[in-house]
Amino acid sequence: MLNSDLISNTLDFKQPIYVAYSGGPDSSALLDLCVKLKEKKFINLSAIHINHKLSEKCSDWEKHCISVCKTLDVNLIIESTKVIPDGGGLESAARKARYKIFQNILNKNDQILLGHHSDDVAETIIMRILRGTGLDGIEGPAKKRNIGQAKLIRPLLEVSKKEIMKYLNDNKIDYIEDDSNTDLKFDRNFLRHKVFPLLQDRWNDFPKRINSLSSIAKERNNNYKNLVNDKYKNLIGNKINLNDLKKIPKSMVCDVLRYSIKESNIAMPNSKILQEIYKTFIVSNPGSKSLVSWSRADKEESAGMIKLNDGFLIISKK
Repeated sequence: MLNSDLISNTLDFKQPIYVAYSGGPDSSALLDLCVKLKEKKFINLSAIHINHKLSEKCSDWEKHCISVCKTLDVNLIIESTKVIPDGGGLESAARKARYKIFQNILNKNDQILLGHHSDDVAETIIMRILRGTGLDGIEGPAKKRNIGQAKLIRPLLEVSKKEIMKYLNDNKIDYIEDDSNTDLKFDRNFLRHKVFPLLQDRWNDFPKRINSLSSIAKERNNNYKNLVNDKYKNLIGNKINLNDLKKIPKSMVCDVLRYSIKESNIAMPNSKILQEIYKTFIVSNPGSKSLVSWSRADKEESAGMIKLNDGFLIISKK
């Protein structure tokens, strides 16, 4: 049953808590849960509404959020932004704009809560699979991660959309519907409205099945990462001895490169790029001009490159 106790174990009550509040169903349920939690425990609670100015109704949505927060006695911070697609699509550009605003607002150890749920996890994993993700991508979005000096927390990842809608109806909570959520030109909407209903008819509660896979993948990936780090800790980093790298099996070379790139906070290259790196620096006879570079289509992480310098592979941002 969805209640405030469900989210309490993910939070630090001594630090300020912010809810990313769009006025939609998910963030409306999350805000209400936090207000109920505030009644039980003293927490410094605020909400952040970001007006992307992408809809004719954006002013109405902003007014709705102001009205709700006033009724709930929650401090509301309103920010506006202009979303400019940069090659990674409108959804990605809007997400990056939001996160940039969050970082500007949040101080060290502040907590920003997002209303992502188990259906979102299923959507994200399937989208990543369709784009050719590696095993790390099957883990789905993290429940808690850093965002600047603050913490980004998704306390509802184990909760289904169905449970959220029931909570809203049972508690008579008003929310808004973003008309762009039905636009099938967006991949996520296509999955949500065309593909997922077919899967749900055939396999009941299929998002929970995908979430189970995500949990198993995360556990196995962590175990494998620890084993690789223990055995090859001298190789993992942004400066790798090429002769030592050539002495280990090909499959392990690729994993050492993956962990080294991830440690450098650079976008993870796909399998095709990793094969190009292997061919360029391991199979061939590389020189000072040898270089392989890559980037993510949505540009959410820094582009990267690898080059050879004095017998070492150097991993850096492009």
